[in-house]
Amino acid sequence: MDKITITNFEGVYEPAEDSWLMVTRLPEIKGSILEIGCGTGIISVHLASKGAQVTAVDLNPKAVEATRFNSTNNGVRVEVLEGDMFAPVGGRRFGTIVCNPPYLPPSDEKYEDSDLALAVEGGPTGTEFISHFLSDASEHLEENGSIYLITSSRMKNLETGWKRRIIHQEKFFFERLALERFF
Repeated sequence: MDKITITNFEGVYEPAEDSWLMVTRLPEIKGSILEIGCGTGIISVHLASKGAQVTAVDLNPKAVEATRFNSTNNGVRVEVLEGDMFAPVGGRRFGTIVCNPPYLPPSDEKYEDSDLALAVEGGPTGTEFISHFLSDASEHLEENGSIYLITSSRMKNLETGWKRRIIHQEKFFFERLALERFF
């Protein structure tokens, strides 16, 4: 991976194992890319540094600020939009959509910041965010486009009509994470 510098912002999900899995294992992607839930911008900055035209979206205004800062700080251009999932991009279509989604079921751990909880918890089974995301994604994906998502062994069964392929998976002491391609 090329050297990029990411500054963490309070109230924004800090890059962790899932973020690094996506950054290090995504295939070389050119063209237009949409990242949903950009957080600090690590994935968008990485993709833009490889020559992609990246649009990044996050519901959290602190994440939007972080991604703008980190893209500028790394000398790459990323269009950064604030809003809920696909709403900020209207009817636009992209060759690739990437997302490190909230995928955990709720835990007993209470987050001091509700924005951080939104970045981690994917609904009662951990799959609700991803299911909603996938149901809307086809309207924003170019023909023959792909979606790349992180999934977790801690999620319940993810029911989807999309074809899926595991690109890479890693086992950690608390879960198994996978980078999957949906097409």
